[in-house]
This record gives sequence, structure tokens and C-alpha cells, in this order.
Amino acid sequence: MRKILFPLLLATASPAFSQAALPEDATAIAAFSATFAEECIGAFSEDGRLLEPPKRFEVESPASWGDPIPKVVWEFRCDIYAYNTSQVFMISSDLGGVIPVGLTRPTLKIEYDEKAAAPGETDSVVSLLEINGWSADLLAINAGFDPETLQISSHSFWRGIGDASDTGVWRLQDGGFRLVRYEVDASYDGKGNPVTLVNFE
Repeated sequence: MRKILFPLLLATASPAFSQAALPEDATAIAAFSATFAEECIGAFSEDGRLLEPPKRFEVESPASWGDPIPKVVWEFRCDIYAYNTSQVFMISSDLGGVIPVGLTRPTLKIEYDEKAAAPGETDSVVSLLEINGWSADLLAINAGFDPETLQISSHSFWRGIGDASDTGVWRLQDGGFRLVRYEVDASYDGKGNPVTLVNFE
């Protein structure tokens, strides 16, 4: 008998539950709806139904031991902002349930050299950019999943013109997503000049 990691979520599913054609999809939609209803207001209509169905990907995760692991990845629309959009990814668990994908990313210490910057552009010259910790996010920004490469890629704009941003790539391995690359452009200088802070490729 299959175990469900979200028993309460299924019991309190919104009308969006009926939008799924497959039992696995119903579980994923129920879990997403119950967990992210307040965070992802742009994903739901007034009656609680999803505005659009999630993208579904049936893939095999490479394993460090044994055979590849069959997995289903769902990509949900979350919200739309001024110059970014957000997504949530869910993945089938080894116990037959569905869980959100947590995306590990570094936290940053950033300092700017105001003396070296042009007048009115105090954040255009970066004097220090380093990793000072780690966190994990359930929301991805401007992200998508590529079933060919088994990678989630995100690119977050820090302001509208896109000269400051961060980019992350996470690859499916051993049943979960691992950070393999992370780049940051912390300079608000009108140019694109990212710095690679993490590279496990």
C-alpha cells in the first residue's frame, strides 16, 4: 500500500483536486494548493482552483548506486511580479508521496566601493562578493525544468533593466536536486558581468 506524505493535504484539497487526470497529479495539486495557497496567490482563481495545470515530467534520476530512479517532477506557476515570475517544483518521493523541491543557494556578503563609483551610482562597483552561508528556497524565480538535462535553471533580476541578477542551476541526482552552478552579478552598472561563485559541473 502506497504511503502518502501529505495525508492532511489530501483531506483538505481545494476544488483544484478534480483538475488532475492522474492520481499522482491529484496528489501534487493537493499538496501544492494546501502548502502554497497564501504564497502563490497568482496561481489560483477566486474559487481556489489552479489557473493553469502544472507541467508534468516523467524522468529517471541518475543514482550513485544501483539503477536510475523513476521520478515525476511538476512545475507549478506561483506568482508574477514587476520583472520576475516565480515557480514551485514538486517531486515524487520514494514513499509514494509528493514533496516540494528545496533549492539550496548561498547567502551573500556584498560590499560596494562608493568612492570608485560614478556620481549617483553608489552600487555600481563591487568591492566584496563572497559566500557567507547557505539557505534553501521553495520558490524559484524565472525558472524552468529541462527534462533532457535534468536541470532546474533560474535567473532572478534584482532590478528591471537586468544589470544585477543571480543565476542558479540544480541537477537531479540520487532522487533530489543538487546545486551545480551559481552566478551573481551584484553591480548596478548597466552591464551584464556575472561572477561564478559555485561550480560543481
